[in-house]
Amino acid sequence: MKRFVAILLAVMLVVGLTACAAQEAASTWEDQYELGIRYLSEGNYEEAIIAFTAAIEIDPMRVEAYVARGDAYFQSGQPEKAESDYRKALELDDDDDDTAGKLVDALIQQGKLEEAAEILEDLIEKDPSNPDYYDKLANIYEQLEQPEKVQETLEKGVEQTGDQQLSDRLEEIAQEASGLPPVPDDGISREVVEMSSGDELMELSFAEGVENLEIRLGDGDYNVDSFFLYGAENVSIIGTGNTRLVSTYGTETIISMYDCDNILLYGLIMGHDLEPSMSCSTGVVELLSSKDIKIIGCDIYGCGLHGINASESRFVVENSIIRDCSMHGAMLYSSRGIFTNCTFSGNCYQYTSNPVFDLWGESCSVNLNSCVIQDNLGESKYKLADGAEFEESDTIETGNSWQ
Repeated sequence: MKRFVAILLAVMLVVGLTACAAQEAASTWEDQYELGIRYLSEGNYEEAIIAFTAAIEIDPMRVEAYVARGDAYFQSGQPEKAESDYRKALELDDDDDDTAGKLVDALIQQGKLEEAAEILEDLIEKDPSNPDYYDKLANIYEQLEQPEKVQETLEKGVEQTGDQQLSDRLEEIAQEASGLPPVPDDGISREVVEMSSGDELMELSFAEGVENLEIRLGDGDYNVDSFFLYGAENVSIIGTGNTRLVSTYGTETIISMYDCDNILLYGLIMGHDLEPSMSCSTGVVELLSSKDIKIIGCDIYGCGLHGINASESRFVVENSIIRDCSMHGAMLYSSRGIFTNCTFSGNCYQYTSNPVFDLWGESCSVNLNSCVIQDNLGESKYKLADGAEFEESDTIETGNSWQ
């Protein structure tokens, strides 16, 4: 009996010691891991790596320690060691998408772009709603100089997530491809409306007091017959550079504005498409008692009498072309126009006794900055009356009839 009791006590002692040892080991793993997390949050990466390594030695099957040590390696500028730890973590848990994303970052840091792209493609297939995946994948394709895949990735990302940053980036790419300057941002909030036909656009014509509106147009022809803005304020009409506002009637101005303020025409091709036997009796863009009108990245062409006809208005034209207008490139009465990086070509072909710029009226002026004036058929560059002024700098003139 005594012998049995002695054996029983010995067994209980061994079991107790084993349980205590296991409890101590578990506690030690937690201590080391939490110590590493604290060091990592403090930016003490070297001590964090030591603590996480100790935790891994205690229990090499715990995923968290490999991920955390990988983070410490990555943040301390050792992406190759971070890659190793992230891969080990994924061996233990291959459904950990967060760690897969971290592995992507480590691979990118080492220039292993193709492998990073493959992992991102897999992540997108598993979770197509995460915009960060598309953004990183587009960045990789950008570095690999594969613009088609950049656009394809962003388009898919916008379709799947609706993310605004991806959409903005896609728009920037389209703008760069068009060769247009950036759309100016005046900080005013506008309702955005997309229109696909001239009929939709003409529904706004003659509507009084349109304000805070951004009209976005696509590629192709928009047939308009004297689109008229009356009392409009803070309105932008944004084209793609391949957007054509055209009329088949020579008696109709393409766009007219009266008493308007802060209007932007951007990326538009505007003019008259007439049969050879027909002629124009009006201009292309007409401004009446309007101010802060901006025309940017546009192509304004004849047979319209004038590319721009302005009366008591203030406007700027940038990175645009005014060409093949039959009477003048621009005619201004008591208006101020500033033209920057613009080209005037082939104007005054029917009324050859006229100037390219016809200016009259008190406070009327034109400023040309870095513009090209070429192959115009008028008898002079400009004509001034009633105190009008014409100033220019860095103008290039070639092939004009007065030269």
